[in-house]
Amino acid sequence: MSRSLFTSRHGGFSSNEFQSLNLASHVGDEAIVVEANRELLARELGIKRSDLFFMRQVHGSKVAEIDESSSHLQEPEADALFTKRSGIALAVLTADCIPLLLSSPSAIAAVHIGRKGLVAGVVEATLERFESYGIVPSEISASLGASICGNCYQVSLEIYRRVVNQIGKCATDEEKRCLDLEAGVISILKERGIVWSSTGQCSKHSPGYFSYRRDAKTGRQAGVIIR
Repeated sequence: MSRSLFTSRHGGFSSNEFQSLNLASHVGDEAIVVEANRELLARELGIKRSDLFFMRQVHGSKVAEIDESSSHLQEPEADALFTKRSGIALAVLTADCIPLLLSSPSAIAAVHIGRKGLVAGVVEATLERFESYGIVPSEISASLGASICGNCYQVSLEIYRRVVNQIGKCATDEEKRCLDLEAGVISILKERGIVWSSTGQCSKHSPGYFSYRRDAKTGRQAGVIIR
């Protein structure tokens, strides 16, 4: 049976803008400190650091599969990690985007969902990877962590209309021009009959989380799932 958790910004070794459990190596924090934070996370999960996998997220729809030949030292360029290996943990980094964790009896996935990735179909691409192994939606459960809410994620009118035309459940109203990305993700899960849960927390107005929209220069928390 898989286990999952969503970290906050607290409990690590980073300082200043990254205080304190920053898990991202690309935001300007000291590499040695980030690695110490990742080691701490692995210990909390009860696994070796080499069994904890991250990815280089690019706001796309690529799904990278972690198999017996994969090394944690080589982070794939992708926005979803998938594995059937036991004892392996997959991590997705966020600071307003949605961390989506997917679990089934025989496979797990960690998905990074921002506006661009949602429109590009990263959720659907990840579910297709499950289906390629004969795993049907009724066998999958989903957990969503803290992300920017539909009252905070304001975009231009052009972007608002483009996203809403593709994924209607992201709509709030054109005057506010705020996108509800979580509602869009949930609509996709519901369409496929996938059971889901959400922490219901907004990263921007919850000081216990990193938020790019709120602070610009900041760290990243993680959603992590282990099989």
